[in-house]
Amino acid sequence: MLLFLLIFLSFAQVGIFGLGGDVSAQAFLEHEVVTLHHWLTPQQFADVMAFSRALPGGTGLNASTLSAYTAAHAAWGLQGAVCATLVGTAGLVMPSMAWTAALRKIQLTESTRSLYNCVMVLLRPLTPGLMAAAAILLMKADNFSSWETSPWQFGVSIFLFVATVVGVSFYRINAVFMVFLCGIAGWLLL
Repeated sequence: MLLFLLIFLSFAQVGIFGLGGDVSAQAFLEHEVVTLHHWLTPQQFADVMAFSRALPGGTGLNASTLSAYTAAHAAWGLQGAVCATLVGTAGLVMPSMAWTAALRKIQLTESTRSLYNCVMVLLRPLTPGLMAAAAILLMKADNFSSWETSPWQFGVSIFLFVATVVGVSFYRINAVFMVFLCGIAGWLLL
């Protein structure tokens, strides 16, 4: 039962502080799931994030569901894992619902509109930093390899990363198509 409470509180914390959407919440999710509670290994977390991006819906929501399932499956079996996914999803979603209701109430009154705009101006610069933190957290030897273990695999990983950033940012290639192209290139080169 303590595991369910930990899952709920961990994902509620991600929901509260994961401002900026799925990508910025990824850093908080990685901290809770891998670093703090050791429910997943870094490689498992990278696999969960890759699988979550392939599923329809939000990446953070999918990753929290899969992480909660993995965390509880060994201890509680299938039924416990399903309950843990519901608890983890509720923990992630409830703060967002509360934030939305509170902001909607604040936004409706004319006297608090300037305070709302001031807070939003302060929060907007945090989003790119949180996104960069999420990207840096995934740039580990588990995902990119390392120069010492496999120079070829490390070089291919860096090349595909740079090609994706350039293709999506400068040439405006569809991100899903770019992931498909990088998958084929990675399969052929590795």
